[in-house]
Amino acid sequence: MSLLITSITITTPHLQDMLGFYRIIGFQFRAAKVEKGSEIYKAHHNGVEFSLYKTANPLKSQIPSLQLGFLVTNLDATVEQLKNVPGATCILDPTEMPDGKKAIILDPDGHSIELAEKV
Repeated sequence: MSLLITSITITTPHLQDMLGFYRIIGFQFRAAKVEKGSEIYKAHHNGVEFSLYKTANPLKSQIPSLQLGFLVTNLDATVEQLKNVPGATCILDPTEMPDGKKAIILDPDGHSIELAEKV
């Protein structure tokens, strides 16, 4: 199986401070449109999307505080294997999206893992 990290999203109540912090490191953010929810800023580095998502209180939010994205070679098989891991929860079965086939799984600690199929 081939694996490639595609995205990292941090949910934060301190959006402006976080933007300043990560800009010093070298990220160049741009605001992105969100259909539902709050503000999100995205930066790209070496093919990885790094996003900061504003929430009032990440500990009480239904949105996980950390979200990771991975590109895999066989999405259906990977999702079926992950569903069998104790504590893992599939919240979006493999689905065709405008930007490709994706699934979302919560890992045993509740982190959101977006899986996309490599084409």
